[in-house]
Amino acid sequence: MADLTIAILGLNRRTVSMGLSLKRYMKKGGRHSFEIVGYDPDANNLKQAKKMGAVDNTENHPDTAVNNADLVVMGVSYEETEHVYRTIRGSLRDGAVIVDLSPLKQPSLEWSQSYLTSEQHLVGMTTILNPLYIFDTKENVEEAEEDLFDNSAILLTPSASCAKEAVDLAFNFASILGSKPRFLDPVEHDMLLAQTVQLPRLLGTALFHDLSNQANWDDLKWLTNPDFGALTRPLFDTHPDGLRDEFFKNREALVRVLDGYIATLTQFRDVLNENDKVALEATIVDSAETYENWINSRYKADWDAAAQGPDNIKPTGGMLQGILGGKLADKLMGKDDDKK
Repeated sequence: MADLTIAILGLNRRTVSMGLSLKRYMKKGGRHSFEIVGYDPDANNLKQAKKMGAVDNTENHPDTAVNNADLVVMGVSYEETEHVYRTIRGSLRDGAVIVDLSPLKQPSLEWSQSYLTSEQHLVGMTTILNPLYIFDTKENVEEAEEDLFDNSAILLTPSASCAKEAVDLAFNFASILGSKPRFLDPVEHDMLLAQTVQLPRLLGTALFHDLSNQANWDDLKWLTNPDFGALTRPLFDTHPDGLRDEFFKNREALVRVLDGYIATLTQFRDVLNENDKVALEATIVDSAETYENWINSRYKADWDAAAQGPDNIKPTGGMLQGILGGKLADKLMGKDDDKK
């Protein structure tokens, strides 16, 4: 059995759910044990995560949280991510692996080149939730669940130069959380993110900006229900600087996505303006049928054969030796090369 120290930087619904998933794994008799340290600038998040049993210990500073950590989960608010990289670089041990949950992967890979040594490794990670939570937009710590990642996938976006041992660790970590790991190129990832995550967030921001500047906003703001709240929720959950950085750092991909969406909106506008009920109905019916197929597939969680791990994973020994392999495992365990 191997004992690993995991530092979670930034406590939110997803990262606290990771802690709960790891604890569930241990309760079910998993071969490995984890000591989990949590950091968050919000004392209430620290208290709640500890109360829920997702973390064993808490720290008030990210650099002390990563001391002796074998695996670091980077989940801080996006506008703070680069600052945290700068802060922890002197405290990371050789062989440490960072799984970065930042929404955009290309900037994180650039930061890793600036702030990490060749003995420290980064793997981008994007979580896709259990289909049971597909319509749940809550993000607070109290809503964390141990099964949040079950029957779903976690996307891994390592750099081309990332050590295989680090990729193996990230792969196995994702598997323990209950997901099927999949690999994706960072550039492709950020384009897909622009289409499925950033566009809805941008639409909600733009909609709220437009309506709140209307002359009748004092009347409009009371005629608001869950549909409006769900679309505009990122303005509540995400710091304005974080939204700004997400949109700006992926602006080229987002502009291409917006161009296509504006063209589609124009078509809808023309159909309505021309009183074309037949065309409107056909579009809605087609979308509804496609939507039904999508949601059924999502609930079945039948991920395709692309959900495969790196070749030659042989976790036959302890977790560090079996998952991380020789050199990296020795560094994590503090062995000297001359004593092998």
